[in-house]
Amino acid sequence: MQLATATDILNSLPMDVLPLMLLLPLGGAVVAYALGDRGARAVTLLVSAAELVLSVVLALAFDPSIAPSDPSAGMQYVWSVTVGRIRAGGSETDLQFLVGVDGISVVMVVLSNLVVFIAVLASHHIHEAQTMYYALLQTLMTGLLGVFMALDLIAFFVFWELVLIPMFFIIGRWGEEGCQHAAVKFFIYTHLGSVVMLVGFFVLYFVAEPHTFNMVALRNMGLPPEVQVGFALAVFMGAGVKLPVWPLHNWLPWAHVKAPTPGSVILAGILLKMGGYGFIRLGLWMVPDAFARLGIVFAALAVFTCVYAALTAMAQTDLKSMVAYTSINHMSWVLLGVAVAAVGMQLGLQSAASLAVQGAVFMMFSHGTIISVMFIMAGQLKYSAGTREIPEVRGLMERAPRLSRVLVVASLAAFGLPGFSGFVAEALVLFGSVNVYIWTALIAFGVFFTVGYLLWTLNRIVFSDPDPEAEVTDATAADLIAPVLMMVPVLLLGVWPDLVLTLVAPVAQFMLGG
Repeated sequence: MQLATATDILNSLPMDVLPLMLLLPLGGAVVAYALGDRGARAVTLLVSAAELVLSVVLALAFDPSIAPSDPSAGMQYVWSVTVGRIRAGGSETDLQFLVGVDGISVVMVVLSNLVVFIAVLASHHIHEAQTMYYALLQTLMTGLLGVFMALDLIAFFVFWELVLIPMFFIIGRWGEEGCQHAAVKFFIYTHLGSVVMLVGFFVLYFVAEPHTFNMVALRNMGLPPEVQVGFALAVFMGAGVKLPVWPLHNWLPWAHVKAPTPGSVILAGILLKMGGYGFIRLGLWMVPDAFARLGIVFAALAVFTCVYAALTAMAQTDLKSMVAYTSINHMSWVLLGVAVAAVGMQLGLQSAASLAVQGAVFMMFSHGTIISVMFIMAGQLKYSAGTREIPEVRGLMERAPRLSRVLVVASLAAFGLPGFSGFVAEALVLFGSVNVYIWTALIAFGVFFTVGYLLWTLNRIVFSDPDPEAEVTDATAADLIAPVLMMVPVLLLGVWPDLVLTLVAPVAQFMLGG
């Protein structure tokens, strides 16, 4: 499809593409709820497929050759509407609902719709209260897309919090035993972090002259250094819980293990990326000087989180719990890329900084696809073998060859084997980081440990001799549709990373002053 063709498609839509993408899942949620169990899944599948097509068309129509420049900061397809007025300090300010996308936003919009579509496909084991489940799933889709489109701090916060509500019910209603406790823990951790971030939003509003929540306008203002640092710390609390970073990570293993498989897919595949996006959009993009001041602390925390999560993963016996700690391990690379990019910008190392930012965004997309497959396979192991406990499963290659093949390929991708997208992401972040702080190469130990425990796991459950007394059934074709489809972008980006990097590179250079 040519660029002009994609642009023509967007121009032929009955309304601007971004508000359409936000409203379509909300309308779908109402329709799914009205149709009941019989039609809810079909409607959700249709809406998620339409959203995925729209996001791909948006990516094809996006023009990365348009140089990001003030005052638009490279945002395209901008749409706004005034929803009210705020009176503060004797002056009035329009409260706007403002959305738009740049190259990084487009990448995250595509990932969001891809992950939700795969999660819907993987929901065929959900049989209870399907009407409510699929309505919540589509509401969740609107919140996810809104986070990556919002250019207004209040709209950003509304979408950021909107995601919590359907995910809370998905974990607590359709999860495993103990899921209610996990849902409450998830909500408390993420909501408290968000409240701290909201305080930072209002401080920024009252300090700015003129008062505004417009993220582009705030970026172009010369905010006082102490305000920038305070805002960066507030962002760390909100985004650090979502990413998550040690010691704000404790909610994640509980939520992942107790959530239903599609819930784990969305949690790891896209909710964690909200944290990485928050660090980039609210931190590196809005207050780069403050992130440069805090860069060495954030970088050290990222390296520690990576190694800590990898070591903790080695001690897990539940495959789903192990994969959850793998998510923490990999997402620490995103924080490292953002931190060293901010410092590299201050040191005049624009090339290294640009590599690190591109690697961070690429890691978010790559990890979102790979970890979705890993969680689907962990859930499928429970259906096939009756348990996810690694010591209790043996000989899968002989008893369940189809399941085993997909699990092996996904594991190879998870530890960053060349030829898969994970290798490109780790290489970009590592090459950029060591040129700024040589000691950041210690994060490679996280890779070594990841390779070790994944190979150990495969040796135990796949390539061992089968237990003659255990009952194991192979995955059906319906079970493998979602993971096999999700492996396509993993393999494609492993050999053609420019599909993502072409969109991201101009934004990275703009943020870093190059």
